[in-house]
Amino acid sequence: MNTLKQYGWVLQVVGAALLVALALFLQFGNGEDIIVPFLGGVIIIAAVIRLIPYVKTQKNDLIKTINIIEITIDVGIGLTLILVELLVDQGLGNLFGYLIGIYLMLRGSVHFYGVSSHKEQSDLPIYFFHIAALIVGSFVFFQGNFTPAVLIYIILFFSVVAAGYLSWGGYKGYKVYRYQKTMTMPDQAHVDEPTVEKRVPTQPEPEVEEPVQDHVA
Repeated sequence: MNTLKQYGWVLQVVGAALLVALALFLQFGNGEDIIVPFLGGVIIIAAVIRLIPYVKTQKNDLIKTINIIEITIDVGIGLTLILVELLVDQGLGNLFGYLIGIYLMLRGSVHFYGVSSHKEQSDLPIYFFHIAALIVGSFVFFQGNFTPAVLIYIILFFSVVAAGYLSWGGYKGYKVYRYQKTMTMPDQAHVDEPTVEKRVPTQPEPEVEEPVQDHVA
């Protein structure tokens, strides 16, 4: 875990590069054939994930029925995005914008109906998300010319922003990594110097004079 935390900046840099590469591929490659079925798959998966937990936790039959109808419509929109894009040569065209607009407006309307009936709870992030869904959905639907190409430009913009954020995080992570490595490495100037062992000069021991003994003849 410590290794992952230490080298997390590598993942951030790689993620930034992948985001930019994906955005450029969608822009200059055949991005519409990829992004539209992908978006349809996301809508279907999100609808299916919501179904069983919502049915089990919602006690009001009317709100439950309305949400089941919405989920069914969402699955239909997702299938339309996938099948029409794959099977029809001309693709969806302007129908793409109408489908996305209906999906967003329906999600926002159903949510606020449940909240206004005091059968659903909401918090600040969910509230602003569904407000944005109503605004964006209405704009996309009534504009009439929202195509997959426009969506790809939006994805390109957010990919560049996200890549910049990840790159900045990777830069800071690498900076911390270098500081840690520098602090743990020994100082080379002191390592290369040979250690000189200081010798303490020894003091000569004073000579002890032996006493002169008198010899008796």
